[in-house]
Amino acid sequence: MMTLEQLLDGLDVEFEPRILEPRPAPDSTHPVSSRSAVIELVGGATVRFSGDRVIVVPPNSRAGCPDEPIAGSRNGVRAAVVDCGRIRAVYHGSLGLFDHLREPLVQDLAGDDPIRHVLEQLVDEMVVRPPGFRAMAEALVRRCLILLLRRCFEQDGDRLSCLAIEDARLGRAADAMQARPEHAFSLMELAEVAGMSRSVFAAAFVHAVGQSPMVFLKALRLGRAAELLRHTDLPVKSVSPRVGYSSRSAFTRAFVARHGVGPMAFRAAARDSAAPGSAAGSSSGAQAA
Repeated sequence: MMTLEQLLDGLDVEFEPRILEPRPAPDSTHPVSSRSAVIELVGGATVRFSGDRVIVVPPNSRAGCPDEPIAGSRNGVRAAVVDCGRIRAVYHGSLGLFDHLREPLVQDLAGDDPIRHVLEQLVDEMVVRPPGFRAMAEALVRRCLILLLRRCFEQDGDRLSCLAIEDARLGRAADAMQARPEHAFSLMELAEVAGMSRSVFAAAFVHAVGQSPMVFLKALRLGRAAELLRHTDLPVKSVSPRVGYSSRSAFTRAFVARHGVGPMAFRAAARDSAAPGSAAGSSSGAQAA
């Protein structure tokens, strides 16, 4: 199944801060650590932070409702809640993070816990909203997720159960696509990898993952392409066959449909945002895990 290295290499995070009026800076009577934060994940799960605990609440759980008391509040006193915004966190643009979570994922945080420090910085950014807070918030969200996933893997051996596809047969097919996105998989070939009939495999995959195997594969390929464009100097004509496209024009059309811009413009924007002195570049230190 999926290893930690595979997951973190393919982790895509987009953060949409909640648009609120600017608020005054925190003072000594209302320190940042006394607040709680709520971050909504695309797919229905929520991340809730209460100063000494972080909880990932499964989709459709009442524990994720804003009017519920937040576990971890000291002495039963509810802290002010900062509604930070919405995260889209996926593996290579396809498999939603925590989509298959069944029970809340809870981590208690000591005073010097790095996850706690990152979340306190995030709340501070969202309350004060200094220049560049959006880029900084996205970097902090990404760092928080990386730290949280590392912790979960340490506690759950070599994999994170809430990210696993429960049916091992479907997992074999997903692993095959992740290992060789450049391969021209057919639905029949993937069904054979899973040891299932074509029709049963297709229906079971949609039920487990929320999308068809071919849509999953396409998203996986285009997510991998985005990573290659961000982190390598490979020309576009070399990237396209590495992610299963024999035609550069077909690759470009698919990439634009997925990411909104062409491969060259995507690479230029990624490098501009990472350049020293840019808003995102100035927060790159926060991205490092």
